[in-house]
Amino acid sequence: MTSAAVSLALVLVLAMTYLGYPLALLLLHGIKPRRDDGAGHALPHGLSVTVLIAAYNEQGSILEKLKTVLAAADNSPWPVAVIVGDDGSTDDTALLAESVDDARLTVVRCPRGGKASVLNRIIDLAQGDIVILTDADPLFLPDTIDAIVRPFADPAVGAVAGAVVVNRASGGKRRLAQFDGLFRTYESWLRTAESRLIGCSSADGGLFAIRRGLFPVVPGDVTDDFYISTAAVAGGQRIVFEPAARVVEESIAGSHRNFRRRVRITVRGMTGLWRRRRLMNPFVTGGYAFGLIVHKLLRRLAPLFLVALWPLSLMAALAAQGLAAWFWAATCGGLSLLVLCGVAGLAEGIGWPRPVRMLHGLALHLAGQLTGVWQFATGRRYSQWTPAK
Repeated sequence: MTSAAVSLALVLVLAMTYLGYPLALLLLHGIKPRRDDGAGHALPHGLSVTVLIAAYNEQGSILEKLKTVLAAADNSPWPVAVIVGDDGSTDDTALLAESVDDARLTVVRCPRGGKASVLNRIIDLAQGDIVILTDADPLFLPDTIDAIVRPFADPAVGAVAGAVVVNRASGGKRRLAQFDGLFRTYESWLRTAESRLIGCSSADGGLFAIRRGLFPVVPGDVTDDFYISTAAVAGGQRIVFEPAARVVEESIAGSHRNFRRRVRITVRGMTGLWRRRRLMNPFVTGGYAFGLIVHKLLRRLAPLFLVALWPLSLMAALAAQGLAAWFWAATCGGLSLLVLCGVAGLAEGIGWPRPVRMLHGLALHLAGQLTGVWQFATGRRYSQWTPAK
């Protein structure tokens, strides 16, 4: 095959991943009548809710987190219990959580073993019919609990994904806040369309909920949000997205921290996808399998295709003539610009214009995915880490 043929194949795969799939969802999203999850159904009487929070060295955020969770519990029409599992913190996280005087709150001190280990311990204490999981730093809004529980009125719903909103007011200090916010917005839109058509591929760990009976034993080397939420699909039910159920979080400061976080998420995400590979069989899960393959597999492999496309597009440009030569030259030039902005953005203290910052954020995201896929392929696994701030 010629360089142009291989390049064209790569472009088509990338176009399907980043444009074709979202456009197909957009088209079908507009055609298919809106599904109101829970409409025509009622939540059972006596329903109860448990909120699980796994925390490691979160002394700077745990009190504010609990304040917002308990305030949302006050607005809930159902009884709510809150369980904090401390993962052997070396700071005052557990002590501060224990200082909160509220009968609904239980704090469990666990030996350091990783987030999955903590969740596997504290789930045994959860008495609620619905279990809400949330990270230790995103803040609840007054209606967060109410909004994420109501879709469970539909008996076909096994898990509900909430929306994580990035506080862009911190963008001056956190240069990647704008890209992070845009990425979260895109993910929310994609999940909205998926939810209506084939079901969400998974949920975000900032906020999601699952029926207690579907909660699985969580392996230590996977992204817990993906593995737990997809237990609903494995159990024959759906994951839906509820945009009204929101939490607000700060963007992570620093390119290096964001890169390391993306690497870790990719390795653990690929591990979880491998463990849930049965769900990528369309004869088992129907259209959900296609969404899972595109959203969770091809998007993580896309940086590999881009790396291959960079030199191949240059070779194709040199060999082609006319419009084809211009197309491949523009492709190579665009990838070169992305790499240049990715490197330039590493320089701290420079007030780069917004387009450079956005391209830097994209390059950093892709580089983290590329490194993560490589680490996964070579056998690297993560079971413990220090949360990036």
